[in-house]
Amino acid sequence: MRIIRIAAAIAIFFSSLGISSLQAQGEDEGIRVSASAQPNEVPLNRTAVVTIRLEWAGDLDRYEITRFDNPLVENLNIIETASANQVQVVGGLQVARQEYQYTVKPDGLGMAYVDGIIIRYADRETGKEYRLASSRLELKVVDPLPEPGSYLWLVILLSILLSSLIAIYLVRRIRARRAEAERLARSQAASEVSLEQKYGERLREEIDLRQPDLDVNAAFGRLAGVLRRYLAAKYSLPLISATTSEVRGLMAEAGADERVIADTLAVLESADIAKFSGAAQMRSELERAYTILEGMLGTDTAPRGGAESAKRDD
Repeated sequence: MRIIRIAAAIAIFFSSLGISSLQAQGEDEGIRVSASAQPNEVPLNRTAVVTIRLEWAGDLDRYEITRFDNPLVENLNIIETASANQVQVVGGLQVARQEYQYTVKPDGLGMAYVDGIIIRYADRETGKEYRLASSRLELKVVDPLPEPGSYLWLVILLSILLSSLIAIYLVRRIRARRAEAERLARSQAASEVSLEQKYGERLREEIDLRQPDLDVNAAFGRLAGVLRRYLAAKYSLPLISATTSEVRGLMAEAGADERVIADTLAVLESADIAKFSGAAQMRSELERAYTILEGMLGTDTAPRGGAESAKRDD
């Protein structure tokens, strides 16, 4: 390779002694050759384009260009070639142009070179032959540029980061919603009226022991009704229409406490006496049953004007 470059340099030197330039042949005769590289500074993983351009005044077919080989290169590889012919009129003068382009790719960092090309051509009008040489080109190979795919790690990292932020946001949102739901549930549970409170309020509405002319027998019936509805709701039993003896068996099957069963029967039996005997019941008996139901509900539903008489009867 080095011998070839030396031989090419010698050839360029001798050709410069015997070649007539455009001016030497006349103002409108001869061929001008030029060489250029774009860019002059090329990254290791990119390419540059070397252009050899031939120009002359006159018809495109006036000169016969001898075909020449690819230029000698150092620290470069020729990966693509192209050529083109063009005729233009410049200042009223027809100018013919031939271009040869070589796409080169560096082999390594540092300097790279494209040796000059010896061009032989013949003037068909005069029959004379000439030689020209293009100039030697230098290119500087610099560090490679990042490839588009080299940012893949950054894209992946950003994707993971974005996914993590979304996950954290969703987790926090779910936790906030759960906390809010629990708070609302506790608030609702605190604001809800218990079954005992509900029937304690109903007991107070049904029977007002402060009334001096209270119908004791009728009050016994209403009291028994409140008790039956409360137990039916609490134990999910059909106690509304059950007899007093049936109530015992149903509550025992439902697992009710014996004390609750005993208190229930005491109230219902007193109510049955008031209902079926036809005789007026004592107010103290009503207050006693009221107190039993009140204890079952766990509430103090209302003041009783006859509390002292109930104690005396006991």
